[in-house]
Amino acid sequence: MNRITRRLSAIFPILVWGRGYNQLDLRADVVAGSIVLFITVPQVIAYAFLAGMPPETGLYAALFALIGYAFFGSSKTLSVGPTAIIAMMTLEIASLHAEQVGSDYRQIVVQLSVLTGLILIAMRLINFGSVVSFVSHAVVTGFISAAAILIIGNQVAAILGLRPSVDTSIVGIIKHIFIDLSVINFVVVLIALSALSILVICRTWLGGLLFRIGVSESLTDGLVKSAPMCVVLMGILISQIFGLDGTVPIVGEIPRSLPDVSVPWISFEIVKTLGPSAFLIALVVFLESISIGTALASKSRDSIDANQEITGVGFANIASSMVGSFPVAGSFARSTVNVSSGAVTPVASLITAILILLTIFFFAPLFYGLPKGVLAAIIVVSAWQLLDFSAARKIFGFSVPDAVTFSGTFVAVLAFGVEAGVLTGVLISFLLLIRNSSTPNIALVGRVGDSEHFRNIERYEVSTSPKVMAIRVDESFYFVNARFIETFVLNQLAVRTEVEHILFICTATNFIDASGLEMLERLSENLYETGITLHLAEVKGPVMDKLKKTTFCQNMRGQLFFTANVAMRELAGI
Repeated sequence: MNRITRRLSAIFPILVWGRGYNQLDLRADVVAGSIVLFITVPQVIAYAFLAGMPPETGLYAALFALIGYAFFGSSKTLSVGPTAIIAMMTLEIASLHAEQVGSDYRQIVVQLSVLTGLILIAMRLINFGSVVSFVSHAVVTGFISAAAILIIGNQVAAILGLRPSVDTSIVGIIKHIFIDLSVINFVVVLIALSALSILVICRTWLGGLLFRIGVSESLTDGLVKSAPMCVVLMGILISQIFGLDGTVPIVGEIPRSLPDVSVPWISFEIVKTLGPSAFLIALVVFLESISIGTALASKSRDSIDANQEITGVGFANIASSMVGSFPVAGSFARSTVNVSSGAVTPVASLITAILILLTIFFFAPLFYGLPKGVLAAIIVVSAWQLLDFSAARKIFGFSVPDAVTFSGTFVAVLAFGVEAGVLTGVLISFLLLIRNSSTPNIALVGRVGDSEHFRNIERYEVSTSPKVMAIRVDESFYFVNARFIETFVLNQLAVRTEVEHILFICTATNFIDASGLEMLERLSENLYETGITLHLAEVKGPVMDKLKKTTFCQNMRGQLFFTANVAMRELAGI
C-alpha cells in the first residue's frame, strides 16, 4: 500500500502538501488568490488579444489551466495561464498555418494547445526534464529579450489605433506601421498612452511615494499590484462616459457562461503539420515554467521536480484546449504576486480560478466597452519586464561563445520570428558545444612544491621532468575530440625529444567511447615503437569498468596508476 501511495503522490503532489493543510494555510491562500485575481483578469484578456483570440478565451485558459496545474504541478506557488511570449508564438504559428492551409484560425490554435499538452506529457514519459539543460541560458535570454521587443512592436499598432500586422517580424511590423500612419486614431492614442503612463508610474514611483507619506506597506503593495485592473476600470469608464463604441476598437461582448468542454480531434495530418511548431511551444512553455518555478522554490527553500513540472504544464495545456483556448505557461508576474501575497499552496491558484469563474458569470458585461488600446498598454508594460539588460551585459562581459549564441538568437527572432529564432538559438548552442568539446583544454602539468597537487606549467611554479610529459585533458575522450588530443600529443613530442613517458591524468574524463578507446590503443602502440610508453592515472571507476571489458588494459604497454602523485614519483622521481 505504501508503494502505491508513493506512486500516486509522485503523480499527484496535492496528496503530499494536502496532508498537513490547515485553516491558517487556507486563510493565507484565500488572501493571495484574491489579490492575484486583480492582475490576472486584465492580463489574460490582453494576452488573448495578443494571441488573436476572443477575449473570453483568455479567461477560460486561465481558469482551467490553474485547476489543471494545481493537481499535477510540483511548485506550490507557480501561477499558470496565458503569457505574453506564448501568446506571441501562438499568433505567429497559427497565422502562418492558417494562411498556408486555409484552415480556421481558432481551430488551429486549439489544436496547437492540445498538441503542446500531449507533447509535454510525452516529454515526461521519456524524462525530458534533464535533456532540456542542453538549451543554454544565452539562448533563453536572447529569445526572451527579442520576443519582448516583438511583443512591444506588435502592440504599437494597437496603441496607434491601427489594424494588427500580419507579419510578426520586426521589419514587417515597422513596415506595417509606416504604411498605415495616415489613419492613426488619436483618441486611441490618448487612451492608450494615458493607461501606459499610469502603469509606468505605479510600477516605478507610486510605491516609494506612498511609503514616504506614511501609507502602510500592505496597502501600498496592494495599490501597486492592482494597477492593471485600475486602468481597465478607467478605460471602461471613459468608454461609457464618452460613448466610444464605434469610435475606438473595443473588447466587445464576453459571454456570461462557460464554453462546452470537449476533447479536440487530432488527426495524423494535424500532427504532421503542427507537430514541429507545437514541440517548440512545448519547449518554451517548459523552459519558462521551470525557470520561474525554480526561482520561486529557491527563495522559499522548497524544491520542484522538473519532470513533474512537465506533467503539470502539460495537463494545464490540455485543459486549456478542452475549452477552446490557446497554450499556457507559468507567469512570472502573477507568480511573483502570488508569493508576495502570502500564498502557501496551490489552493491559492484554485481560489483565483473560482474568482475568475465568478467574474465570467457576474462581471463579464462590464468589459464590453474596454478599449483595446488599454490592453495594448498592459501588454507593453508586461513585455518590458521581460527585457533583462543586466543579464545581457553579464553574458557579453563573461563569455564570447555565449555572446555569439545570445546575438544569433536575438537577431534570428527579430528577423525571422520566434519559431525560427528558437531553432537558430538551439542550433548555435549545439554547434558551440561540439566546437568546445572538439578542442578541449589540454594542459601540461607539474608538481606544486612538495605537495601531491599538479597544475598547469604555464600558470604555476612547478617541478617537472624532461623524461615524463604529464598531460591533463579537461574533457572526456570521444569521437569529437579524439583526433585533436592525439595531434596535441604528437605536436608536443616533436619539440620535447627527451620524453620517455607520457602520462594522461584522467581526473576530468567521465567516459571514453569507441573512438577514444581506438585513439588510446593506436597512440600506445605507435609511441611504444618509438621508445615512448603511454600511462594513465586517476581513471574514474565507471571509465575503468568499461576499459576492463576490453583488451586495452592487458595490451597497453604502460601502467595504470591510482594517483598522479604515485605515477610521477615512480616514473620521474619527483
